[in-house]
Amino acid sequence: MKSPTKSRTPHDMQMASMVIAMRLPMLMLEGMTETSSKPESTRAVTEKMAAVTNGVVAAQLSVINSAATFWLDVWSGKSPAAIAQATVDKATRAALRPGRKTLRANYKRLSGGG
Repeated sequence: MKSPTKSRTPHDMQMASMVIAMRLPMLMLEGMTETSSKPESTRAVTEKMAAVTNGVVAAQLSVINSAATFWLDVWSGKSPAAIAQATVDKATRAALRPGRKTLRANYKRLSGGG
């Protein structure tokens, strides 16, 4: 079975590098100002915290859903090992989805594409 993290990882890593490269000059300018208002810095931190929180909740809900259907899957003939692997794969995809969504939105915003 293909790992859920491998399918888009190179693309995501390249996009993350581009977002960092586009964001660094903005952060540097904010760091050199005397004002307490630092919108890009604040946004960078808050969106990461939101993505992590949403990812944890999504992963937990995915595992709960898999646990709720475990015995139905076993009784339908699936092996417990295959069910466990599918549970991990689903939870991983669910956990990464909010971060990937934020990454794509940041890339689009910072590159002027939207």
